[in-house]
Amino acid sequence: MVSYIRQVGIFNPDNQRLNIHIIGCGSTGSFIALNLAKLGFNNIACYDFDLVEEHNIPNQFYRLSDINKLKVDALYEIIKDFTGTEINPVPKKITEEYSLIDFVDLNSLVILCTDNMESRKLIYEQLKDLPIGLIDTRLGGEGYQIYYIDLTNEEQKKTYEECLNAETVEAACGQKAIIYTILSIVSETCNLIKRLDKGENIPNVIKRQMQTYKILNNLEENGN
Repeated sequence: MVSYIRQVGIFNPDNQRLNIHIIGCGSTGSFIALNLAKLGFNNIACYDFDLVEEHNIPNQFYRLSDINKLKVDALYEIIKDFTGTEINPVPKKITEEYSLIDFVDLNSLVILCTDNMESRKLIYEQLKDLPIGLIDTRLGGEGYQIYYIDLTNEEQKKTYEECLNAETVEAACGQKAIIYTILSIVSETCNLIKRLDKGENIPNVIKRQMQTYKILNNLEENGN
């Protein structure tokens, strides 16, 4: 049995409240799942329909031996081996027919780690009327953004909808994901998840540019 004695003062796994749903098991999703398991989180469901490919190895948490495996199956094996925790692997693409609303409950926190705006919009439309929380992670090159939306807060939803519909600039192929940016956004996201699980306040937006060491966050906090 894994002992969490050295971090139990920051997060006690016995007191976990939230059920975690990670949508997308690529660069951010794979590492977030591992980090949460390392913290002691259970009840982690991971959704992805892709196979591990060779170009995933530099910036996703997979082994060379995982190439051509389903990402969720490989991640299940890795996380169990590293932590003893058994995640729930869901080898499905969230679509209008295969809706996430069939899997979440009122204790759910959904983490969007998808790589396109269309999937974010689809999932948001499915979940927007539920009284749960949503975290959207985005990165490109040496910058990233994290958005938290309390779906019971109409002002936060309105702001997020504007963000979803804003024009985006795609990073060049060779600048989409680099490991130190990924590890930074993952650490920040897992801290936010931990704080939400404990009922603590968090900012709604965090933005960081690794190249310039610039960090921005809004100061509005949520009384959860």
